[in-house]
Amino acid sequence: MLKLCPLIDLFFTEEKCWKARAEQIAACGFSAVETWKGENADELKQMVAGGVKLASIVMNFATEAEVAPCNPKNRAAFIERIEKYATNALEAGCHSGIVTTGQQVGGLSYAAQRAAVVEALAAAADKLAGMDFALNLEPLNTEVDHSGYLLSSALDSVAIVREVGNAKIKVLYDFYHMTIMGGNQTEFLRHNWKDIGHCHVAGVPGRHEPANGELNYPFVLAELDRLGYNGYIGLEYMPLLPYARSLQETKAYFCSNQP
Repeated sequence: MLKLCPLIDLFFTEEKCWKARAEQIAACGFSAVETWKGENADELKQMVAGGVKLASIVMNFATEAEVAPCNPKNRAAFIERIEKYATNALEAGCHSGIVTTGQQVGGLSYAAQRAAVVEALAAAADKLAGMDFALNLEPLNTEVDHSGYLLSSALDSVAIVREVGNAKIKVLYDFYHMTIMGGNQTEFLRHNWKDIGHCHVAGVPGRHEPANGELNYPFVLAELDRLGYNGYIGLEYMPLLPYARSLQETKAYFCSNQP
């Protein structure tokens, strides 16, 4: 059974109240949302007050150079951010957050920056040891949306997670980003699905409704479900259709190949 969670930031944007947005999403048949927010615990609690679970937040954006874990100088600031946002999320009943590596740091090799990410994630996992909270590391595409981002390989993301070797650290597998970076989704999932803690979907190209693109989502999501993945699948796309229609049609599309 697919567990879908729309990104609340991109739907029903005419509603300025997070609770009202969540209520509209719930009315479309969804029991969970995720968000790009994380700094303000009250905002997160407003979302769940709308009758949905909060599946995930964003711990740091790729462009936030001051907390990017790929820079060894940021270790303390990164760990402080992780602890603060995890505490905020837990107040709203959320147990998962998305981590980005940050943009490439001039003067440092890829190997040095990668090592800094491994060490920062290991330290973050240690900080979270007493908290019911996990992190998902996200590789992004560098061809269309995130030029200069450090981590664009799904395989290297898995390798990093395995090097960290802590169950609190997994991969966020974004089908949109990884289709742009090369595809071969099914084989990757078959070999690495146990290292995936969260997924994102959007249509390629354009990042709009998933049904309008080159990727056969009903097939790959049915395969992911067959393999045993039980995490959330975040709807992180920019809708072209009216919000309610977009969500309802996307849900029906994804479930069209389910048993």
